[in-house]
Amino acid sequence: MHELHGAATVNFRDLQAAIEARRARTGVVGLGYVGLPLLASFAEAGFEAVGIDIDRDRVERIGRGESHLADIPDARLRTQAANGRLRATADFSVLPDLDTISICVPTPLNKTRSPDLSHVDAAVKEVARCLRPGQLVVLESTTWPGTVEE
Repeated sequence: MHELHGAATVNFRDLQAAIEARRARTGVVGLGYVGLPLLASFAEAGFEAVGIDIDRDRVERIGRGESHLADIPDARLRTQAANGRLRATADFSVLPDLDTISICVPTPLNKTRSPDLSHVDAAVKEVARCLRPGQLVVLESTTWPGTVEE
Protein backbone atom coordinates (compact mmCIF):
# COMPACT_ATOMS: atom_id res chain seq x y z
CA MET A 1 0.00 0.00 0.00
CA HIS A 2 2.79 2.41 0.84
CA GLU A 3 4.43 1.90 -2.56
CA LEU A 4 1.17 2.67 -4.35
CA HIS A 5 0.73 5.81 -2.28
CA GLY A 6 4.30 6.89 -3.06
CA ALA A 7 3.79 6.31 -6.79
CA ALA A 8 0.52 8.21 -6.70
CA THR A 9 2.22 11.12 -4.94
CA VAL A 10 4.94 11.26 -7.59
CA ASN A 11 2.35 11.05 -10.37
CA PHE A 12 0.30 13.78 -8.72
CA ARG A 13 3.32 16.05 -8.53
CA ASP A 14 4.19 15.34 -12.17
CA LEU A 15 0.61 16.05 -13.21
CA GLN A 16 0.46 19.20 -11.13
CA ALA A 17 3.68 20.46 -12.73
CA ALA A 18 2.36 19.66 -16.22
CA ILE A 19 -0.88 21.51 -15.50
CA GLU A 20 0.92 24.56 -14.12
CA ALA A 21 3.20 24.64 -17.19
CA ARG A 22 0.24 24.11 -19.57
CA ARG A 23 1.90 20.89 -20.83
CA ALA A 24 -0.92 18.62 -19.62
CA ARG A 25 -2.99 17.11 -22.42
CA THR A 26 -6.64 17.59 -21.58
CA GLY A 27 -9.56 15.54 -22.78
CA VAL A 28 -13.30 16.11 -22.62
CA VAL A 29 -15.72 13.22 -23.15
CA GLY A 30 -19.05 14.57 -24.36
CA LEU A 31 -19.16 17.76 -26.43
CA GLY A 32 -22.57 19.12 -25.53
CA TYR A 33 -23.51 22.28 -23.68
CA VAL A 34 -21.05 21.56 -20.84
CA GLY A 35 -18.26 19.74 -22.68
CA LEU A 36 -17.74 22.00 -25.69
CA PRO A 37 -17.30 25.21 -23.67
CA LEU A 38 -14.93 23.36 -21.34
CA LEU A 39 -12.92 22.07 -24.30
CA ALA A 40 -12.68 25.56 -25.80
CA SER A 41 -11.66 27.03 -22.43
CA PHE A 42 -8.89 24.45 -21.99
CA ALA A 43 -7.56 25.29 -25.46
CA GLU A 44 -7.78 29.04 -24.83
CA ALA A 45 -5.86 28.57 -21.57
CA GLY A 46 -2.99 27.06 -23.57
CA PHE A 47 -3.64 23.34 -23.15
CA GLU A 48 -3.76 20.75 -25.90
CA ALA A 49 -7.47 19.91 -25.75
CA VAL A 50 -9.03 16.82 -27.30
CA GLY A 51 -12.79 16.39 -27.36
CA ILE A 52 -14.33 12.93 -27.67
CA ASP A 53 -17.95 12.39 -28.64
CA ILE A 54 -19.90 9.45 -30.07
CA ASP A 55 -21.80 11.75 -32.43
CA ARG A 56 -19.60 11.65 -35.55
CA ASP A 57 -21.50 14.51 -37.21
CA ARG A 58 -20.85 16.72 -34.16
CA VAL A 59 -17.17 15.72 -34.18
CA GLU A 60 -16.84 16.57 -37.89
CA ARG A 61 -18.54 19.93 -37.42
CA ILE A 62 -16.27 20.84 -34.50
CA GLY A 63 -13.29 19.72 -36.57
CA ARG A 64 -14.33 22.23 -39.23
CA GLY A 65 -14.64 24.94 -36.57
CA GLU A 66 -18.44 24.89 -36.58
CA SER A 67 -20.16 25.14 -33.22
CA HIS A 68 -23.55 23.57 -32.55
CA LEU A 69 -24.07 25.87 -29.54
CA ALA A 70 -25.24 29.48 -29.72
CA ASP A 71 -22.93 30.41 -26.81
CA ILE A 72 -19.81 29.20 -28.63
CA PRO A 73 -19.04 31.20 -31.77
CA ASP A 74 -17.47 29.33 -34.68
CA ALA A 75 -14.50 31.71 -34.60
CA ARG A 76 -13.68 30.59 -31.06
CA LEU A 77 -13.30 26.98 -32.24
CA ARG A 78 -11.55 27.88 -35.49
CA THR A 79 -8.91 29.96 -33.72
CA GLN A 80 -8.00 27.18 -31.31
CA ALA A 81 -8.11 24.48 -34.00
CA ALA A 82 -5.85 26.59 -36.24
CA ASN A 83 -3.24 26.96 -33.50
CA GLY A 84 -3.30 23.18 -32.92
CA ARG A 85 -4.73 23.29 -29.43
CA LEU A 86 -8.25 21.97 -30.12
CA ARG A 87 -9.42 18.88 -31.94
CA ALA A 88 -12.37 16.50 -31.79
CA THR A 89 -12.64 12.78 -32.39
CA ALA A 90 -15.04 9.87 -31.98
CA ASP A 91 -12.10 7.57 -31.25
CA PHE A 92 -11.75 6.70 -27.55
CA SER A 93 -8.29 5.21 -28.19
CA VAL A 94 -6.85 8.71 -27.61
CA LEU A 95 -7.65 8.45 -23.88
CA PRO A 96 -4.35 6.86 -22.73
CA ASP A 97 -2.46 9.82 -24.25
CA LEU A 98 -4.34 12.34 -22.11
CA ASP A 99 -3.32 13.59 -18.69
CA THR A 100 -6.78 14.77 -17.63
CA ILE A 101 -10.18 13.49 -18.69
CA SER A 102 -13.37 15.39 -17.93
CA ILE A 103 -16.57 13.41 -18.43
CA CYS A 104 -19.34 15.78 -19.53
CA VAL A 105 -22.07 13.50 -20.81
CA PRO A 106 -25.81 14.10 -20.45
CA THR A 107 -27.82 12.95 -17.44
CA PRO A 108 -31.43 13.38 -18.59
CA LEU A 109 -34.24 12.68 -16.18
CA ASN A 110 -36.04 9.38 -16.61
CA LYS A 111 -39.79 8.90 -16.21
CA THR A 112 -39.45 8.81 -12.40
CA ARG A 113 -37.58 12.16 -12.57
CA SER A 114 -34.30 10.57 -11.47
CA PRO A 115 -31.10 11.20 -13.44
CA ASP A 116 -30.54 8.58 -16.13
CA LEU A 117 -26.92 7.57 -15.62
CA SER A 118 -26.65 5.34 -18.69
CA HIS A 119 -24.50 7.90 -20.55
CA VAL A 120 -22.26 8.30 -17.50
CA ASP A 121 -21.95 4.50 -17.16
CA ALA A 122 -21.01 4.12 -20.83
CA ALA A 123 -18.45 6.93 -20.69
CA VAL A 124 -16.89 5.64 -17.47
CA LYS A 125 -16.54 2.15 -18.98
CA GLU A 126 -14.73 3.60 -22.02
CA VAL A 127 -12.44 5.68 -19.82
CA ALA A 128 -11.76 2.77 -17.42
CA ARG A 129 -10.57 0.57 -20.28
CA CYS A 130 -7.85 3.10 -21.10
CA LEU A 131 -6.77 4.39 -17.68
CA ARG A 132 -3.13 4.62 -16.78
CA PRO A 133 -1.38 5.76 -13.59
CA GLY A 134 -1.14 9.51 -13.21
CA GLN A 135 -4.33 10.48 -15.06
CA LEU A 136 -6.91 12.76 -13.48
CA VAL A 137 -10.54 11.90 -14.22
CA VAL A 138 -13.31 14.34 -13.35
CA LEU A 139 -17.05 13.71 -13.60
CA GLU A 140 -18.70 16.98 -14.71
CA SER A 141 -22.12 15.50 -15.40
CA THR A 142 -25.06 16.50 -13.22
CA THR A 143 -25.48 13.81 -10.57
CA TRP A 144 -26.04 13.58 -6.85
CA PRO A 145 -23.22 13.62 -4.26
CA GLY A 146 -21.77 10.15 -3.86
CA THR A 147 -22.39 9.00 -7.45
CA VAL A 148 -18.74 8.23 -8.08
CA GLU A 149 -18.42 6.16 -4.91
CA GLU A 150 -21.60 4.23 -5.77
